[in-house]
Amino acid sequence: MVSTYLSYNLVNRDIKASLNRTASDPVVARQTEYFKENIGKVSSLEEFLDDYQLYSYAMKAHGLEEMTYAKAFMKKVLESDLSDENSFANQLTDERYRNFAASFQFSAQTTDLQTDAQQAELLEKYEASLAEESDTLEAESFYYEAMIDKVTNVSGLVNNSRLMTFVLDAYGIDGTYYTKDHLTQILTSDTSDPDSYVNQLVTNGSANAASFLKLAEAFDFNADGSLAGATAQTAAQKEETVSLYVDEEQTYVTDYYRQRERAYYESKISTITSVDELTSDSRLFNYVRTAFELGSVSASTFKSIVTSDTSDPDSYAATNGGDAWVAIAGKFNFASDGTVESSMTAQGSTQLASTHSGFSTFYDDADEERKDALIDLFKTNISEAENVDDLLSDTTMRLVLQRTFGFEANEFSNSELRKALTSDFTDPNSYANKSKDSRLIEMSKLFNFDSEGNAAVPLQAHNSLTATMIAKQYVINEVRFLEEPEKTEVREAATKKAEVYQEEIQSIDSVSELLANREVVDVVIGAFGLDADDVTDDFLKQIFGSDLSDPKSFVNQQIDSRWAELVASFNFDAEGNLTRETIGTIQQRGETMETVNKYLRQTLEETEGESNEAVRLALYFQRTAPTITDAYGLIADDALMAVFRTTFGFSDEFSNMDVDQQARIIEENLELSDLQDPAKLERLLQRYSAMYDTENATFSDPAISILSGGSGSISADLLFSLAQLKA
Repeated sequence: MVSTYLSYNLVNRDIKASLNRTASDPVVARQTEYFKENIGKVSSLEEFLDDYQLYSYAMKAHGLEEMTYAKAFMKKVLESDLSDENSFANQLTDERYRNFAASFQFSAQTTDLQTDAQQAELLEKYEASLAEESDTLEAESFYYEAMIDKVTNVSGLVNNSRLMTFVLDAYGIDGTYYTKDHLTQILTSDTSDPDSYVNQLVTNGSANAASFLKLAEAFDFNADGSLAGATAQTAAQKEETVSLYVDEEQTYVTDYYRQRERAYYESKISTITSVDELTSDSRLFNYVRTAFELGSVSASTFKSIVTSDTSDPDSYAATNGGDAWVAIAGKFNFASDGTVESSMTAQGSTQLASTHSGFSTFYDDADEERKDALIDLFKTNISEAENVDDLLSDTTMRLVLQRTFGFEANEFSNSELRKALTSDFTDPNSYANKSKDSRLIEMSKLFNFDSEGNAAVPLQAHNSLTATMIAKQYVINEVRFLEEPEKTEVREAATKKAEVYQEEIQSIDSVSELLANREVVDVVIGAFGLDADDVTDDFLKQIFGSDLSDPKSFVNQQIDSRWAELVASFNFDAEGNLTRETIGTIQQRGETMETVNKYLRQTLEETEGESNEAVRLALYFQRTAPTITDAYGLIADDALMAVFRTTFGFSDEFSNMDVDQQARIIEENLELSDLQDPAKLERLLQRYSAMYDTENATFSDPAISILSGGSGSISADLLFSLAQLKA
């Protein structure tokens, strides 16, 4: 008979080839093909348990073949909420049951109209759109100010769509409904002539007549369209038009507005000769009221404040507003009669600087409050919405969509927005994608509606259950073998990293985004029991660029099948984008791959055991030992202990010793952390096979039946649970 040492090495020196031979066995191939073809069709736990071929395949894969008969028990395992530490599966000491439950997803995935990550991205876009608005206002104003002075006749204005749009927006006129001829007649009207075209519109009460009159007053064109002066507008008219445009177009006061108001105030304040002159200019008066937080204080009150004698405790400012109003009075140089003090300006440089500082601080306070209130209302309303119609019928939520994605109020009908929001952004033939409108496509990505308009399960790189299990397993793996106080410190750090992963994985939409975030990738690598420190970015690009269906692809050529399982756990297509094609029913793509790999490994071990049970023990130890965290975990598994006893020369009587004494001896002979090192583990198993052959010189088949059924002994808590079920 071939020695255990040689038999084990023949199998293990190319474990991938050995597994491929197992997979090619006709019976194994049929069973595997059946599982892969049908597991995605199962939609309920009962359906799974009733399909013996599927159920038994999965049970064997997870080393639970001897428990296949116990459907009631396994149903409780599969129904367990693994996020609940007190759930049935989590209470069992044998981790095989928890791992089995984790490979299936029988609990319905939670539907969510909009995830926290999607909402955060939407509101970030909303804020960004407001910031871009300031840049747009500045660019359009700069263009207008530069080009309006080059206009030589009315047709030069009317036929320049960009200039004319600016003007119409400034005066609140929708140009869609008016012809160029109509606008020309308005612009060339003599506003002092009651019979002029524009004044007749006013007399007849025509729609927008007041706006048309203001438009006519803002330009200086003769009746024939020629210029009445040097330019189409005076400096004051141009300034007024730009100011109106900014006020009309800005959603909230912008930084460009602040800059313009500051420049305007600074250009005018030095020419002011009295308080009345200041308060009669609405822009100047608004500037000082904002700068000094005077709210809606009247012009007369303001005059009383700034004409007060700051040294008089009985002055109007002192008796009505205290130190605050006295301080404001000190910011101006007005005499008691309201005129500017002799040989002075209304404000000196220091006073002016203080006014500018105040305006810069407070100019957007009211709008910030309005914006925050709108966002808060959006968050409240979206949390209460149940379908797409709830979203579109809500004025606040629709307004946020409009501003975020930059479409006009009436640009899209509710029906069009509904079709866009219910589009599957991964489907090139969806309404949003076929529209070629990037705004609609982006909007469809930030909500989760099914084709009927109801809240759907979000499509993410890792679904919520997978993400939860990866985060949990990462922490477990990080603290393995550690002792206090280091264990607590590492657990806290690992938990923080796991939380970051769970948060950021929600917003990762492609392989490129994933690989750009090593912090997230490293958590996933660690959760799969692999060492992230040994993994290069180039290696990651190659495995994620591999075709999982091609056995010759880079990832499938890796000796460790966990790399393929890791890649398969993500919902990415061949191009590296999110896809629904990878999503199964009760098992995700990665979980199905893991089940098949485990089944092939169990079958390989079983086949080898038919000719030499010691080889099976060695293969079992190779697969299982790296998951052991302490000596007691080794003691609890008879198969692992059989390998330990033989390797280190202990008789079967060793297991009759006190458990704590066994643990001490194990720790003296074996560094459990070495089992994580493939090279050290391999040397240990070579020693085991050699020692086994030494003890069994005839190489006869040993009377080892420990692994009967593919696992160790049934634990006490399992027997108790079975008894409870029968009761």
